[in-house]
Amino acid sequence: MREAHYSIVGGGIAGLASGLALANMGATATLFEQATKFEEVGAGLQLGPNAVRALEALEAWDAVSPSTYAPPAIHIRDGISGRLLKEVELGRAFAARFGQPYRVAHRADLHEGLLAALKVRRSVDINLGKAVSHNDLTGEIVAADGINSPTRLGLFPASGAICLPEKIYRALLPMPELRGIAAECVNLWLFPQGHVVHYPVSGGKKFNLVAVTQGDQPVSHFARAAAELRALLAMVPIWLEWPGAYVPALPNWGHGNVRLIGDAAHGTLPFLAQGAAMALEDAVALGKVKANLVIYEAMRRARVARLHRETLRNGKIYHLQGMAALARNTALRAMPQSLFLQRLAWIYDWLQ
Repeated sequence: MREAHYSIVGGGIAGLASGLALANMGATATLFEQATKFEEVGAGLQLGPNAVRALEALEAWDAVSPSTYAPPAIHIRDGISGRLLKEVELGRAFAARFGQPYRVAHRADLHEGLLAALKVRRSVDINLGKAVSHNDLTGEIVAADGINSPTRLGLFPASGAICLPEKIYRALLPMPELRGIAAECVNLWLFPQGHVVHYPVSGGKKFNLVAVTQGDQPVSHFARAAAELRALLAMVPIWLEWPGAYVPALPNWGHGNVRLIGDAAHGTLPFLAQGAAMALEDAVALGKVKANLVIYEAMRRARVARLHRETLRNGKIYHLQGMAALARNTALRAMPQSLFLQRLAWIYDWLQ
């Protein structure tokens, strides 16, 4: 029996991954992207073992992996003093524990790898530069049109993204030479009402930098930060700004022949670095259940709901100040790496 035809709305990470999942299950699909060319903006993203496992399941890891970077460790630092609070090694022991490595990548490189893998699948037709109308959409519809999804808003008018005070600033630099900072690692700086993350991308050729504040520009917000962090932030000529926003819980992830996927269904803040991973996992699940909406939702809703709760909790912990921040720092220094990783196992052990 021939599989149904699908229309995919959106050509970002969730849309391309959906195309791969549908093609791998033997279906045909037409993907619609309103941009005239694929040009992924943004900065870096982290690909934990669960994301790598999803890319393998989508048969896309070979196309993506050459442009990824393998950081040797995660360094968590106090943003005011600059003190190293915790080093989490990401080498062989980490990969052995979770069955896959930890990688980081530029969003455009992940997108390019997914697109290269999809173009090999002749069952998916890609249409660029066309505003999608209902007349274009045939068969089953997979809505991968992002956190401000028009498709979701059409189904659930009160589901507009909820904006928080946080502003997310991103920048991409040539790989710098830094003093006092292990630039080859993923670095997380904890600061009152804000934090900074940075790591190499594009095989180590570029440097991804993300600053989260309560609205102020990074240089202003982190004016009391350690000298090393202030010097790094001062290197950025232009910041790209995003609002801190998330999708409210929906009664369901579709209706009739429509399925929501990725940020369109459950977009959340990036404080656990799992946005891209959840979109990739969604696509794998969609393919496994032959796009059955009820089973797909049952597989995914509890997991992404927990991720959203933990993401908001993480943001509060990152942004503590005063005695609460001191207690957090003390706990981080005392925590064995094994316990630190065990607290993340529910994320990284997915599909293992």
